[in-house]
Amino acid sequence: LKDKKTWGKYVISPDDFEKDLIYFIENGYTTITVQDLIDFEYNDKELPDKPIMITFDDGYLTSKVYVLPILQKYNVKAVVSIVGEFTDRFTENKDAGLSYAHMSWDDVRELVNSEYIEIQNHSYNMHKISERKGITKLRKESLEDYRKALNNDILHMQDLIEKNTGYKPMAFTYPFGSISKDAEPILRDMGFLALFTCNEGVNMLRGDKEELFNLKRYNRPYGIDRDKFFSSKLIIAKKDEQ
Repeated sequence: LKDKKTWGKYVISPDDFEKDLIYFIENGYTTITVQDLIDFEYNDKELPDKPIMITFDDGYLTSKVYVLPILQKYNVKAVVSIVGEFTDRFTENKDAGLSYAHMSWDDVRELVNSEYIEIQNHSYNMHKISERKGITKLRKESLEDYRKALNNDILHMQDLIEKNTGYKPMAFTYPFGSISKDAEPILRDMGFLALFTCNEGVNMLRGDKEELFNLKRYNRPYGIDRDKFFSSKLIIAKKDEQ
């Protein structure tokens, strides 16, 4: 967002985002998508020497208004995980307040049809804290009831995305990063080939398909020293490789 009052742990300015992209490009990084990871693990296609994935969660309208033009400018890609209930709501009310609005289905179709943004599943209506946080299993919930709850929500979202865009997501992004041990096998049974967590770390991919079911990410907050922040992550990667 452009309003300084909104900047914080999860919000930065479009200018900061653009400077991040310039940093990646100048340091030899190539942006990739989930499809690139699947092609690497399943089809033996090579990844670029220094791959990096840029992800945005929830499907805010800023993904179209601010992010897409910057991606186009530098010919780079990003992954946006959307929440179906939010998309339906803003499709109906046509509210386009940038400080809070989510994309409509028309907006999502525009991104899917672009070369720059890949859409993934972030649940239909489980991105909330009520009885459960995200898709976590309730204390006394049977495995059968838990499976039914996830199937009813997440498969509905798969169908909605495919119906509205012609594209079927390959990855699921855990709402709030909250994970239950019983969730992964259920999500696998739904056909997902990759799962995004909010655990921080570098993903060291060696061609094992299991690596895609615990993909880690770094949150990029406002107010950091760009060089120190990103170079520290590169140092972590080099240590892990040794």
